[in-house]
Amino acid sequence: MMMIEDQEHLDKVREFARSVGAEAELQKQLDFLAGFGGDAAKVRCHLYRDFAPHSFLWRMEHSSLDGWRPGLVGGLIYSGPGVPSDGSAPSFSVSLNRDAASGRKHMWSIHT
Repeated sequence: MMMIEDQEHLDKVREFARSVGAEAELQKQLDFLAGFGGDAAKVRCHLYRDFAPHSFLWRMEHSSLDGWRPGLVGGLIYSGPGVPSDGSAPSFSVSLNRDAASGRKHMWSIHT
């Protein structure tokens, strides 16, 4: 289950993705995070605004007898034209994907 913590940011990123023809790429990664762990009653993913443009911070939680417990934390990181993939600003993230590293393709990748 996906818990959207900043709907305005998600809407802006979706609009950006539509404008560059990458809406399906973004949705594929969001669907993966929403379904990670399988059972929506036992696993949920919180999606937050990230400091990097068009990117997100995410945090998983798992249901237990004591309530919700923290799980994995990571980022859904945008890379594309004009965004270096060498770990420098604005994403501060390295990509080994050839298309992302060359800046030829608009894409989002999951980092932990």
